[in-house]
Amino acid sequence: MANTYQTGDATKANILLTSKRLFFQKGYIATTYTDISNEAGVNRALIPYHFKNKSVLGSAVYQEILQDAFSLLDNILDMEQFSSDFVGMLHLMTFYHLSKIPSFSRFCVQVLKDAGNTLFHIENEKQELQQISRKIAQLPESQLDLLAHMNIGIKQQMMQYLYEHKDTSIKEIANTHTALILSYTGQSRKKTEELIEAACEILDLISFEFNDDFEVSIAYR
Repeated sequence: MANTYQTGDATKANILLTSKRLFFQKGYIATTYTDISNEAGVNRALIPYHFKNKSVLGSAVYQEILQDAFSLLDNILDMEQFSSDFVGMLHLMTFYHLSKIPSFSRFCVQVLKDAGNTLFHIENEKQELQQISRKIAQLPESQLDLLAHMNIGIKQQMMQYLYEHKDTSIKEIANTHTALILSYTGQSRKKTEELIEAACEILDLISFEFNDDFEVSIAYR
């Protein structure tokens, strides 16, 4: 009996879902297009058709995990009660909480080695920076673009560092990261540290976990 293949958006979603699960179970490096094709029941040629190459697929999985985590956190905490810069700090700290989880950390480091900057989307980084600081939101586009690329470079180094130094505190990492970025705008170090401290107090009440499908869950402890 001939195989019947899905097409269009359903195929793309199926490939993404299957890849995410296999990246968790086998690891990004060990997972092949053949593995994904067999598991998803799709033509192997449709994987690069929808995702160009494996690093783009890895980036898509990373972005989906991160956005799912932010949405879950926003729902739990009712973000409307907080200022924009505090919401931005909570999201940045969530990124680091996820990066402390071995399965996510290993995945990110493996994709970074393969994909480099393509793991991150520059527009998402701009939005994150603008949310953290109103001063950044007022920068000319050329400076904002430069700062976003700097932010990506810092995140890459911090992810690698956390992977190799698992006992490093999230607060220490966040302080270093924001000091490097926000010093560019002259924002008060004291205010930044207060934001980080308040974000840590809230996120210390919350657990971050992944299931076998690489789906993130967030809940109060």
